[in-house]
Amino acid sequence: MKRYLAVLFVLCTVSAGLVLAQTKPSAAEDAVVKADKALGMAWSKGDKAAIEKMLDPDFSLIDTEGIMTERPDVLREGLQPLVPMTADTKVWAHMYGDNKVAWVTDNLDKKYAAHIWVERPQGWRLLNANEIETGTAAPGGAWRAPYDIACDNPCKGFPYRAVTANEKAAIAAWLDQEGGTGRHDMHMGDNTIVISQATTTPRNSPTAAGPTPVPPRKPGTFTEGVAPALWARTWDFGDAVVAIMLQPTYGGKAYWSSRIFGNHNGFWKMEESYHNTIATSPVMTVVPPKDILAPAPPRGRGGE
Repeated sequence: MKRYLAVLFVLCTVSAGLVLAQTKPSAAEDAVVKADKALGMAWSKGDKAAIEKMLDPDFSLIDTEGIMTERPDVLREGLQPLVPMTADTKVWAHMYGDNKVAWVTDNLDKKYAAHIWVERPQGWRLLNANEIETGTAAPGGAWRAPYDIACDNPCKGFPYRAVTANEKAAIAAWLDQEGGTGRHDMHMGDNTIVISQATTTPRNSPTAAGPTPVPPRKPGTFTEGVAPALWARTWDFGDAVVAIMLQPTYGGKAYWSSRIFGNHNGFWKMEESYHNTIATSPVMTVVPPKDILAPAPPRGRGGE
């Protein structure tokens, strides 16, 4: 499959097992890494029966173009993973939800794939794959609105009805994280790093015990709400919730986000987040507030 690089921004949590190489992987971590490698080998051999067995019924693939493909079409098209399973491929896992959910990273050179594995009664199954490639200029530029953009969506209205208590709690925590109240770092998983097109950069560990003071706005600047959400879906695995969202972003292109939220003694944090921009998306601007209620201009045939 021919791939073009999309704008990608990834937040991944690094477990203590990765930082301390001497730490022995848990049995669950070892099992899911073996499952990930086995699926990679099945793909390389064209073993359709093994591939179908290891893909979750809800499986989806988000490729480097930002195209999201669901399980039936992945199988029908015979799509291949961005990161092949070779002797040089690096594979590591972060476990969540009492070891029922795993964020597995496959890496070869500048190619990265985040695989969200979940434990089903039949064994480990791949729920979502999100792929990036670093080192290429991002398509499209940034545009900044010369007026304030309020966080109406998702802060005041989220176009998704979570069903379970855990799903509702995870989404509520994310809204609190993104609400501009200085509580962002409180909801971030520990020891995060940033992987983008251009770099892999360590972030400061979010150790804030309370809200971080919001700095005063500089003269001549404007506030901008968090990227809204147009579509979302969540999966409840107890103390871990998996979420996929479709989000346009102000001054940029729309992106898919794949996330894992974890329950820390009743306080939910965003443990992992991959942002994969849709290459063919237009850059989103905003209607100035004073024009929202203005009468719409007459539409010609070109606008129909």
